Amino acid sequence: MKKSQIIGLILALAILIGMNFLPASETLSIGGRNTLGILFTVIVLLITEPIPIGVTCLLSIPLLVLFKAVPTIPAALGGFTNPIVFFVLASFGISRALTKVPLSNRLLKVLIKTFGKNVKRVMLAVMITIAVVSSVISNVAATAVFISIVLGFLQIYKREEDRRKTGKTFMIALPVAGMIGGMLTPAGSSLNLMTLSFLEELTGASVTFLEWMVIGVPVVLVVLPFAWFILLKIYPVVEIPEKDIMDYVDTLDVPEKMDAKERYVLLLMTIMFTLWILSSWFPVFNITIVALVGFAFLFIPGFEIITWDEFLASVSWPAFFLVGSVITIGGALISNGVSQWLVANFFPQTLNLPTIGIGFVAGIIVFLMLIIVPVAPALIPLLSAPFVGLAVSIGISPVFLMMVLGLTVANCYLLPLDTVPLLTYMTGYYKMQDMPKVTAFIQLFLAVIVAIWVPIALSILGLM
Repeated sequence: MKKSQIIGLILALAILIGMNFLPASETLSIGGRNTLGILFTVIVLLITEPIPIGVTCLLSIPLLVLFKAVPTIPAALGGFTNPIVFFVLASFGISRALTKVPLSNRLLKVLIKTFGKNVKRVMLAVMITIAVVSSVISNVAATAVFISIVLGFLQIYKREEDRRKTGKTFMIALPVAGMIGGMLTPAGSSLNLMTLSFLEELTGASVTFLEWMVIGVPVVLVVLPFAWFILLKIYPVVEIPEKDIMDYVDTLDVPEKMDAKERYVLLLMTIMFTLWILSSWFPVFNITIVALVGFAFLFIPGFEIITWDEFLASVSWPAFFLVGSVITIGGALISNGVSQWLVANFFPQTLNLPTIGIGFVAGIIVFLMLIIVPVAPALIPLLSAPFVGLAVSIGISPVFLMMVLGLTVANCYLLPLDTVPLLTYMTGYYKMQDMPKVTAFIQLFLAVIVAIWVPIALSILGLM
């Protein structure tokens, strides 16, 4: 066991035991105190990983019951009945289907042939492609697919020094583009759906699929090019002849014509995306329902895209258990009054700032909290009620601050601690300290754009 894991285990036990000696109060009950203690215990175990992530999440279930944070075992399992959990499951199957057919490579090939006159433009093509793909499948799956593509492209370089210099830029760009692309639609990340779920639970308000896109698409259209620009400014790539780039494009495994399976997946994704948009007017086309039905159609005899065994192998079970357990803990935070206690004791009752200033401060709070709690799913239930309470106290729509939370919390790439940037960090092309030199500017810029655009978009939509 590593030293960090031993420290994590000791710290988690200390929190779990120590919380019992902290006095409760009128505003923070014993159940609320214990819920908060269990949350921090889980966060420490998730960060240091002395035990597997899935085991940590499963362990939270009996802890919630034993320490009376929830009244019953069914209540401790409540998060696993949330529709978001089943959307996550379906999304892994959809991701696997997209990787089995050459749709992603086909889009990349078209973009490189159109824009790829040099390495800078190739990187832009890669970032656009991964952002688009991330709008409908998980950021983890999208990033994993493009790591192998980029590794193949880097083999063009003859000199190791040039390969590593360019590889650093590309490998930082991949998770950044994937997470930015996840803001395009609610289906782009389970975090988006989790934010909307807490918004509805706390306020009764809702944001439809199309309304989210009205907010998210312009943000992505501005932030993605900025991310590309700042990456190249701080970590310039080494240029190679255009002929070498075109030779690489020819190596991409993309048949000239789509076969039946590729056309089927494209048709299925088009129908699903259309139904998701229609859900803005017809609630029957719920995002999770459409995803589950679309998932089932991947197994239709004669058009079978993936097998059941392939689906099981593609599922990130730690992610599944993480989402379910975090939703349960989030519900306990709300029902035990912890969120109200946080608002009363740690959040300002008012902010004498214009709306844009409030949005910017909220975005920065999220990014700073992600340094302390680099587990985005755990941060949403922790900040949702405080943000709603702050919005109510200063007389603005809670939808505003919840959308700021939703759009910023998914961009967890200041350091490669989240699963998505960790995938590219493990390739060895960059060091821990390399990432914040560029991603800090991207997060700051994102906070500004979100603060400016979200209130405008909400006013247009009649939600502000």
